[in-house]
Amino acid sequence: MRASYMVRSFWIITNKMTTAIAYSFMAMDKRQRNEVSEVNRRSSNNSEKYLNPGYDNTSESGMSRSLKRRPRKRSSSSTRSKKDSRVKVEIVVQFFKVGEIDTLKEQFNADVIVKAKWREPTLDGQQTAADAIDFARLWSPKLYIENSLGDPKEQIRHRIIYNEKGEAFIYEKRVAKGTFMENLELDDFPFDVQDLTITVASELPISECELVEDRDEHHVVNRQSFVDEQEWHLYVHTECNKKELVIDQVDNSVKRSALSVKCRAARRPGYFVWNIFMITFLICSLAFATFSVEKTLPQNRLQLSFTLVLTAVAFKSVVNSSLPRISYLTYMDKYLLVSMVMLSAVCTWHAIVTRLNHNRPYADRVENIVLTILSVLYIVYNIGFIVIIYLFPCKKRRVMSQKDKEYKSFRQRSVYVDSLSRTQVAKYKRKPRRQALEQNENINVTAKY
Repeated sequence: MRASYMVRSFWIITNKMTTAIAYSFMAMDKRQRNEVSEVNRRSSNNSEKYLNPGYDNTSESGMSRSLKRRPRKRSSSSTRSKKDSRVKVEIVVQFFKVGEIDTLKEQFNADVIVKAKWREPTLDGQQTAADAIDFARLWSPKLYIENSLGDPKEQIRHRIIYNEKGEAFIYEKRVAKGTFMENLELDDFPFDVQDLTITVASELPISECELVEDRDEHHVVNRQSFVDEQEWHLYVHTECNKKELVIDQVDNSVKRSALSVKCRAARRPGYFVWNIFMITFLICSLAFATFSVEKTLPQNRLQLSFTLVLTAVAFKSVVNSSLPRISYLTYMDKYLLVSMVMLSAVCTWHAIVTRLNHNRPYADRVENIVLTILSVLYIVYNIGFIVIIYLFPCKKRRVMSQKDKEYKSFRQRSVYVDSLSRTQVAKYKRKPRRQALEQNENINVTAKY
């Protein structure tokens, strides 16, 4: 019995060991098959990448073949590395139609065209038509106009362009029509020059998207379709400035990239010169006519003077109705206030002269002196006011006109250089002839092409 029990136990132990060894061999065999299939899959992926003409294998010369699959094809100029993942979006703004400029509400109406261009490496070498691409699934800078009032009417179109190297660029054309806010600087009113700004910003943080000025196209102002031509003069030159907008007021480190493109408009001061300045000058000049009234009738003198003061106050209220409520004085405010001070001085003298009637010769002599001093001061003030207007507010207009001339000259040179074909430029590759062309035409052919 004991011997049979020992034999039976030995058989059970041997059976279990045999089963365990069999299972271990089966697991090892399965692991080896998995490793072989993984090696074959990786080798096939590597062969596909190396056979792809758009793949650059120079960057993997020292790497092993066990690298992971890349989500995008690698290109020498299109790959966005981890160190510099910021995408540069080139922006150009065209002022297609500038409407009414509202000084009181500090806003203007305009139709603008915003063009954006950026690289899209996922489409390199595909030569795919724009109709077959779903642009909603591709990367987008999420542009918007930051200083728009309300929601402007927008039409957005996309197209794709490939350069000679097969690199893909996405062009976005945004036509916006609406009202835009502008903080007007009215210190020089009505001889002021105002900036009309369109600020294009991105909803993405500046670490992901940076807006820059387009290197190929120029900002354009269409002056022919300017609506408010009777009141304003629109300049054709533009200026561009980069800005950074704070996303979170708590964390100022998180910012957005923005690009401000501005054109300028100068107010035509003719209406205010003839209807405000000239009338105020005549009213204040008539105050000196009150000295012809007999000094023994001060009530008549004061009545005429107060009437002129009230007329000046009425003109001041008309001016205030056409301006926003600002805390500083414009040139027109200064002129009207000085005129009212002059009228108040005349009224004050007419009240004082009654105390000198007991000595008539002395009163006549003092009044002549006062009349001469007030007349000279008023004439000198008007001459000085005209000189100041010419030196300061009008100087800015002269600067803007000079920028217009430089801008038109630059555009003419650009058009001339663009008209030269590449075969014509190739003839001037030789140094003496290229230098002669640059000296005669004042352009750099090598820098252009």
